[in-house]
Amino acid sequence: MHLNAIIKSIAGGMSSAHAYIVEGKAGSAREDFMKRLSMGLECRNADVSSRPCGICDACRQVAAGSSMDIVRMQMSGKNGYKTEDANAFCSRLDMGAYGRYLIGIIDDADSLSETVQNKLLKTLEEPRPDVILLLGTSNPDHLLSTVRSRCSTIRLQSGPDAPDEAESEKEEAVKAAAALLSGEGAFCEFRDAIEKCVKTRGDALLLIDYAEDGFRGRMMSGDSPAAMADRIELCEKARADIERDMDRNKALKRLRLELTGH
Repeated sequence: MHLNAIIKSIAGGMSSAHAYIVEGKAGSAREDFMKRLSMGLECRNADVSSRPCGICDACRQVAAGSSMDIVRMQMSGKNGYKTEDANAFCSRLDMGAYGRYLIGIIDDADSLSETVQNKLLKTLEEPRPDVILLLGTSNPDHLLSTVRSRCSTIRLQSGPDAPDEAESEKEEAVKAAAALLSGEGAFCEFRDAIEKCVKTRGDALLLIDYAEDGFRGRMMSGDSPAAMADRIELCEKARADIERDMDRNKALKRLRLELTGH
């Protein structure tokens, strides 16, 4: 399921689950997904389909790692989590959220001992209504059945069949143009790229989507949250212009100039 669909499902009350196993290979992709999901859940944007916006204070705080509503279970043992780690984690979750949700994250959850997993059962079964739990794991079979039964599963690596070659090539071309939009290469390279791959309004909006994803990724990687938020806001202004039927290529060229300060 797409990230935004998951955010809509939880924020819109369509999902009754309050705990999720995020199944995927350990590393930056899984970590980035959980961070973006957390941003989307905390996001203040009134339009659920636009979360995470990357601009509001809640998004910026999650991206910067300073949100009081993101709680990670700390691993104090040399070889894994200890019982006291679970106790401290559950105690903090019992205090409730400052914002929209209190999000508890346990990464490498497949390394949890049986004893520690049993300590988590009550929190998994009867959390506060504003608590969302995310358990990152590459092998959910290592989790107890009693834990798995209390969670919904999000599989990061079980995507749909590969698109046909023409669509794949077009998508890669749009991604490349999005990279040029953010300031890579010369303006003439960007102009040539959009003339080749942006044939519809949908193509232009997809290009902006990829550019915004890039800025959010840079925000999460340590670039200035304020600077990246300003860039996302410029992208949103260009999106609004295109949706109001402004010439898409003109809007994209202007956006490139605004983003690069030329």
